[in-house]
Amino acid sequence: MDINKYTGYFHDGTLININHERNQMEFLLESSQILPGKIDDKQLLSSDNTLRGKLHIKNVRKIKVGNKEYKGILRKEYDDGEILDLEINNNKMLLLVEWTNFPPKARVTDVTKIEIEAEKIQWENIPSLSEN
Repeated sequence: MDINKYTGYFHDGTLININHERNQMEFLLESSQILPGKIDDKQLLSSDNTLRGKLHIKNVRKIKVGNKEYKGILRKEYDDGEILDLEINNNKMLLLVEWTNFPPKARVTDVTKIEIEAEKIQWENIPSLSEN
């Protein structure tokens, strides 16, 4: 599935989780709701009329968080990650996320721009993917 046709639907979607091992990453993502008439193949949609799946990033070459190169292991460190923007161009991804923590943790909101260059970026559509 070519996710580039659908990246606009991820605005107001959710970054469910990040799995990062060495130079391989997976971003578990869910789009905002999509009206079934707006998409050609309705089988791509979850029962909630969203796109759910994993963005596989293979052989990561560079990660930038904010505007600084990042050398660590990227993790989801907040309770919620709302996607403000998702762009994928060839082997580059830009993800803008608004992070939020909820009580009993101290209420925190932060916005992070994540840019990744990799050998390959590929979407795996998984309509039945759960948040657990």
